[in-house]
Amino acid sequence: MKINQSSRIVLILFFLSSVIVLALCVYTSFMMGTISAYIYDDIEGRLLALSRYATKIITAEELAMLQNPEDMETTLFLDVKRRLVDFSIENKVLFVYYMRDVNGMAQFIIDNDLTDGSVNLASEPIPWEEIPLKALYGKASVTPLESYSEGYEGLISAFAPVLDSQGNVIALSGVDIDDHQVLTVRNTINTLSLFLFISVISVVVSGFLNVYLHSKMDAARIEALERAVQASRAKGDFLSNMSHEMRTPMNAIIGMTAIGKASNNIERKDYCLNRIEEASTHLLGVINDILDMSKIEAGKLELSLAVFSFSKMIQKVITINDFRIQEKKLSFILDLDKNIPDLLIGDDQRLSQVITNLLSNAVKFTPEGGEIRLSVLIQSLVGEFCTLCVTIKDSGIGITKEQQARLFLSFEQAESGTARKYGGTGLGLVISKRIIELMNGRIWVESEFGKGAAFTFNIHLRVAATAGESSGSAQNAEPHAQPKSDLNTGGGSEERKDIFSGFRVLVAEDIEINREIVISLFESIGLEVECAVNGANALQMFTESPDKYDIIFMDVQMPEMDGYEATQKIRALSDPRAKNIPIIAMTANVFREDIKMCLNAGMNGHVGKPLNMQDILDKLRTYLKK
Repeated sequence: MKINQSSRIVLILFFLSSVIVLALCVYTSFMMGTISAYIYDDIEGRLLALSRYATKIITAEELAMLQNPEDMETTLFLDVKRRLVDFSIENKVLFVYYMRDVNGMAQFIIDNDLTDGSVNLASEPIPWEEIPLKALYGKASVTPLESYSEGYEGLISAFAPVLDSQGNVIALSGVDIDDHQVLTVRNTINTLSLFLFISVISVVVSGFLNVYLHSKMDAARIEALERAVQASRAKGDFLSNMSHEMRTPMNAIIGMTAIGKASNNIERKDYCLNRIEEASTHLLGVINDILDMSKIEAGKLELSLAVFSFSKMIQKVITINDFRIQEKKLSFILDLDKNIPDLLIGDDQRLSQVITNLLSNAVKFTPEGGEIRLSVLIQSLVGEFCTLCVTIKDSGIGITKEQQARLFLSFEQAESGTARKYGGTGLGLVISKRIIELMNGRIWVESEFGKGAAFTFNIHLRVAATAGESSGSAQNAEPHAQPKSDLNTGGGSEERKDIFSGFRVLVAEDIEINREIVISLFESIGLEVECAVNGANALQMFTESPDKYDIIFMDVQMPEMDGYEATQKIRALSDPRAKNIPIIAMTANVFREDIKMCLNAGMNGHVGKPLNMQDILDKLRTYLKK
């Protein structure tokens, strides 16, 4: 955990303060204990003095005259009793009394008690206890606190020897006081000391915990700030890179358009158109990466399942990359496991996207004359499920361990200069990682700097066992959210003019240039085309002549009335034709949820922009039949 300098200073100061406070607490507790002991010592000294003073109240001769119970009726006994009462009142003691030894037993002589509970010459002798026995042997003593004689709980007692003229101990005097106040003071001091100690410890621990948590929070904030700064820097680099990636093909499109317009040579114009098409395809790829990344960050990237031929998908990927492989004179090796089922159920476009991504990177980072190997092995085949392992290995520049840690992070490339040197959005690997995870797989890289890299991933797919299952699965599969990789606006097809002659299409499109493109495409295959400039216009045209149109291509985002509302209002018309006419969404909104919104509004299908002629032909074949 990182702790900044200010937090470290606060922690040190708090530690020193805590040590000082703790030391003061210990010292205060010690002093309070000392005071408690001093109070008891003072009481003990006072009691000893009183017990010695009590030995002077009655003489040895007077004690000798008090031997039998009958002596209790004498004037002497009553006089001594009076003296003891006065002594107890004057010195604030509970009891003062005298005892002598009779045959090894303690015999009470007289006390100051005026009640029936007093001890006297008529009392039965009792065994000597340790403290009074010390006084009998000549040493004045005090009972420890809470060390009570049987039947005399709650008292502190002091005993002193009574001597005759020869210095012999003939009896002892005893003085008792109530220990309640002493115990209360002692217990209060002990309780306060304990409470003080616990309070200080609690404050110290709470303080340390508070400082620690604040330090941890500060460290977390610093770390979060550093991550945010890094993320901001990465996104800043990403945006700069995106600007470059988008402006470059735009520059080519605008520049080649200007060159083509200025040229009178048909071959020169065709060359410019081809370059414009290449730049447009590249620009579309950049946009698609950005859209995919947006869906990943929103948690909305999903798969569209369909039956596909694995071998044809691989061949298509190789074809896409073949030109650049040959251009760099690279050696390409395909190692395809013969046990891989040909018909599988999955998202072939997304799988193709991943492999194309990895192959493109391999081509990009492998110098001329290098080698690239694409290996696909079947790891397991259990029932109708199989696990494939795909490896793209190259002899390129390789990747350091530090760079590998950043490869699959959003908006990151191996190093900041990669985009400037090799190009690319830096999103391919993170998009590929997410797609692979959606296929219940994982991706990893093995590389040593300067010695090439091997990207490996495994995925889990379902096997399409029969042609019947293939057909059924394909019909039930949801439409793909992404346009196909060979997007174009030309006719890339065996279909020719007049194959749809006799059919009339209503096109709802608010952008004039888009209407021109659609009219040109549709007229090239024999369709008669009428255009509406918004949804309200399309609704009016269809309402006035519902039998005039065989199919409607509906843009979604239009002024006055959008395509969703126009479709719903057409479906709500009473004319039977309104319920059945095919309505195809024709929009740049190509996310999965966008397609669902079109279908929920009552549309029959969806084609994405930029338009793919094959998609359009597929829809026309489905809904227009002679």
